[in-house]
Amino acid sequence: MSLIDLLKQKVEKQMAVYDEQLEAAQANARARKAQAEADLADADLDEEILGQVNDIKEKLAEGQAYLKELADASEDKAEEIKARAAAFFQ
Repeated sequence: MSLIDLLKQKVEKQMAVYDEQLEAAQANARARKAQAEADLADADLDEEILGQVNDIKEKLAEGQAYLKELADASEDKAEEIKARAAAFFQ
């Protein structure tokens, strides 16, 4: 298996993790928003959760960009992409 294939697989797996985190964060946001509305809680709570949701969405977009770049990359370019994508997996 080539480095590009391995990196694609790793990015896709990480994106699946982020998808699960996004779903959980959105469910949490809905639940906490409903509770906040019931309790008349601060709007800061909603902003914090929505910030988390947006952060995860940005990570998913970043993963999509890496997948696109990997699809068009040569093996020698894969090492460069791997180095830049290191933070994506944290």
